[in-house]
Amino acid sequence: MKLRSINPATNKLGKVAVVTGSSRGIGAGIAKYLLDKQFTVYITYLKEKNRAEELFASYDRAIIKSLDVTNEASVKTLFTSIAKDQNGLDLLVNSAAIEIPGTLEEISLQTWRKVVDAKLTGAFLVTKYAVPLLKKRKRSTIVNITSSLSHKGAPKYPAHAAAEAGLISLSKTCAIQLAPYGIRTHMVNPTTTRTEMWKDIGGYEDEELWQRFANNNPLGRVSTPEDIGKAIYLLTTDEAEYWNGNEIYVNGGAHIK
Repeated sequence: MKLRSINPATNKLGKVAVVTGSSRGIGAGIAKYLLDKQFTVYITYLKEKNRAEELFASYDRAIIKSLDVTNEASVKTLFTSIAKDQNGLDLLVNSAAIEIPGTLEEISLQTWRKVVDAKLTGAFLVTKYAVPLLKKRKRSTIVNITSSLSHKGAPKYPAHAAAEAGLISLSKTCAIQLAPYGIRTHMVNPTTTRTEMWKDIGGYEDEELWQRFANNNPLGRVSTPEDIGKAIYLLTTDEAEYWNGNEIYVNGGAHIK
């Protein structure tokens, strides 16, 4: 399926975002919300190009790009391409991640590295090469998608929990180091969100499971990708110009229950 062609030059004065891991799941939902808010969004995929093209076929401002966040050459190629088409970057959302369950005894070193690289090393590389474009805006924003696993033990997900905790620290460092350039860094921490990624791990069609998730939430429902997109969009607005280094919980209050 061929996407509608757009001329990046026509968006020189518009807002531009990069959302990693946006060919599916929460990342795709965030990208769609930003597109609806008239951002030009660089949609990135690792393997599922056809899926990304199908999801965003109706959006004129969606630009589909291949990206392996764990590969420095791939990251450099993406931002070199963006720099040729845009005069800056307003928003970077680091959403790419993988989850592979297994206790410390069960997972291999290869699995550990794969999970940590996708979440933490990937966020480092993408942020590193996005900064020159983010600096070109008077005010720009980095948002890292975090998880409740960053604040508690996760016996079944040790690598993911460690990567999430590392991302919190990286986010705080960026918030301090990059602030003089007008770049503000935040974390957005959603709760369990019903996306198609649940089809991979099981439970997507289990209505009783999702009702239990909803019943256990103070607001009585699970989050949607749109909820997360709203929070990220708010962080890019003038109303949030003095916010920096915050972790925003988009979870109905689940973290305090």
